[in-house]
Amino acid sequence: MIILEPGESGARLPRSDRRWAHVRKVLRKGVGDRLSAGLAACPPRGPAPGTVGEAVVRELDDSGLALGFEPFPGPAGEPPELAPLTLILGFPRPIQANRILKDLASLGVAEIRMVLTELGEKSYAESDFFRERRFRPPLVEGAEQAANPRLPEVSAHWSLGRCLESLGESAPGSARLVLHPYGDSPRMGCLDRPMAAAVLAVGSERGWTEAELERLRAAGFETVTLGRRILKTETAALVAATLALARIGSL
Repeated sequence: MIILEPGESGARLPRSDRRWAHVRKVLRKGVGDRLSAGLAACPPRGPAPGTVGEAVVRELDDSGLALGFEPFPGPAGEPPELAPLTLILGFPRPIQANRILKDLASLGVAEIRMVLTELGEKSYAESDFFRERRFRPPLVEGAEQAANPRLPEVSAHWSLGRCLESLGESAPGSARLVLHPYGDSPRMGCLDRPMAAAVLAVGSERGWTEAELERLRAAGFETVTLGRRILKTETAALVAATLALARIGSL
């Protein structure tokens, strides 16, 4: 699915826009052709949840592209809701963050909270990617892959305490799980209970400190593991999100 931002329908997109190459070289479309399209919500999770429909190729040449978006009428134009899953994630390397946001958006995660952990690299949080909040492009790419223009809400927090304070109360039937590879915690994949919603906490490259684990437990988080192997942040985040989505019933 090609996803357009508000104001892009009918506007000319330059050849440098990645959608030009996709429409012309991958989909091999021409003027007058139609393709699956969506209009992204702006801001994410705001009043407009995004719309699905078709785009008509109005212009296409060596210099650019223009697409006219036509939403499907009624309920057919309403994209499926995102899954009630929130991920608290220690600031990863910016290049990893780009991939993580894209993949989590494609999975349909509703909210992603980046947090500076005690063992995390402060330089990651101070990078241009996070300071300038370059979150939207990878989110849109993930949404295109999933053919759903709803985008996760992404926020950045400078401490775990601030992140947890703004989290609010746990909803009935929801689970709060913190991933930690050490100790005798149960394996997340072996949890045998349904979840109406979930909040997952995945640490940065060096994991959580004992003080952070105690803070998370005090906030209602249960410690679980993905096994004995030490995983990269992006691997742990995707595996844990997939397991939670399966329990929620969103996969």
